[in-house]
Formats: sequence, C-alpha cells, structure tokens
Amino acid sequence: MDVSALPSLTLIGPGRAGRAFARTWLLSGGRVDDVLARTEASARAGAAAIGAGRPGALAASSFASAVLVLAVSDDAVSEAARVAAGRGTCGLAFHLSGVLPAEVLAPLRRQGTAVGSMHPLRAFTGASDETLAGAFVAVEGDDAACDSAAGFVRLLGAHAHRIPPGAKALYHAGATLAAGGAVALVAAAARAWSLAGIGEEDSRSALAALAARAVAAAELYPFDEALTGPIARRDLGTVRSHRDALAGHPELLRLYALLAEETLARTPGRGREDELRAIWAC
Repeated sequence: MDVSALPSLTLIGPGRAGRAFARTWLLSGGRVDDVLARTEASARAGAAAIGAGRPGALAASSFASAVLVLAVSDDAVSEAARVAAGRGTCGLAFHLSGVLPAEVLAPLRRQGTAVGSMHPLRAFTGASDETLAGAFVAVEGDDAACDSAAGFVRLLGAHAHRIPPGAKALYHAGATLAAGGAVALVAAAARAWSLAGIGEEDSRSALAALAARAVAAAELYPFDEALTGPIARRDLGTVRSHRDALAGHPELLRLYALLAEETLARTPGRGREDELRAIWAC
C-alpha cells in the first residue's frame, strides 16, 4: 500500500489506546470512518472523544475501510477479529496488543486481508490530548502489513521497530517490568528485550521514556488509577504468556512476580487475584 498519506481507518475498541491512536491518525491527515465497540453507547463515547467516526456496536455494524485497527484488551482480540471478519472489508488489519502475534487475526487473513500488530510503547492515561507522537512502536506480522505499518508509524510521528512473532512475549514482559519501576527495572527490561533481538541503544531509550511517563502518571493519580498493564486489568492469558516467556530467565520471572504482587495489593477488589497468583506460582 502507498503510505505517502494515511488512508481511511475503522477502529474497534475506543479505549485509552484506541482513542490516542485514532486521534493521532486524524491529526496526521487520515480519516476515521467508523468507531466500533461492544456496545453502541461505548462507541458513541469513543467517537465523541476522538472527534470523528460513525459509532456502532461491532456485532450489529458493517464497515469498509482501507485499514482496520483492533484496540481491544488482549483477551478480547481473537473474538473481535472473528466478529469483524463477518462484518466488513479492509485491505490491512492490525491489533495493538504487545504480547499477541498477528496470527490471532487469522479470520481476517482468510478473507484476503494482510494482518499485523502495532504496539505503541506508551502508558496511556486517557488524557484528551494524548497521541502517539515520539513513541516506540513494535511492529510484527505479514510482510505487506509490516511494510505499510512502518510507513503509517512514520506519518504518525512515531518510530517503528519490527520484531519476530516468537519474541513478542519477551518484548512485552520487558515493557511490563519497565512500566512498574525506575532505572533498575529499565535495565532488567532491556535485558529481556536483548533476548528478543532488540539492541541496547534502542531499548534503553524507548524503555526509559516509557518508565518516565508511567511514573509521571503515579504523580498525578492515585496508585489504583495510575497502575496499568495485564495484572491491573486481570488479563490472565497475557500473564501466562509472560510467565512462559520468562521461564528460562528465573531472575526476571522472580522480579515480575514481586511487582505483580504489589500491583494486586494496590488494585484491590477487581477479582481473579487467586487465579493470577496461581499462574506465577507454577
């Protein structure tokens, strides 16, 4: 696809990351056709926050855009892709998960769509002026999708770095460690990224920026609001992927479990605590 200009976009999942992505797309000269969510009310709220897009419930809507972006939670990506494959058409489809491979978009690939993932390494707070400008964006997937994604990311004012599908869990585990701490955690995360094939200069710069923004959020909001990531969201599947990816690196897994316990302590009442503890106790 020619990426000298941004094409039309349909967004599924107008949460914090989705809104920031769509907002950046608009500010960079692109068009947002549809904003879809599980419920029409959520879609309307998302479209209003973005300032563009026809809102609708995914299961009851149709769409036709050059690019489809799924910005739903990790555990919901597979089902959202299945539903989307029966509701519309697109030439390219991406999800924004940092841990899942593009393969989870297989239902869309089967109808001729090139699929990939774009993960902006940024802790989104939900601020109305939040964008992807300057972000490190991990890109993975089909060659055609990755080539286009690199062009999109450049036009969005961010920086793309392609990684192989098998390295995504290591990459995301490193990002999760960095988002929870300061310099020592940034160093540990960079070590995890090196195992995924990302050089120290790139990882140090990108992860330090991520940690700084996460710490800034803790200054502005109570801990239970500032904390982000799969533990705070109770994304069991993502946590299992992190555990498996770090199994051969016990020092990083011990650190991950320690920070996970602190996150559970700071986000009480959300449920699934025993299920999460059982994952890293294995």
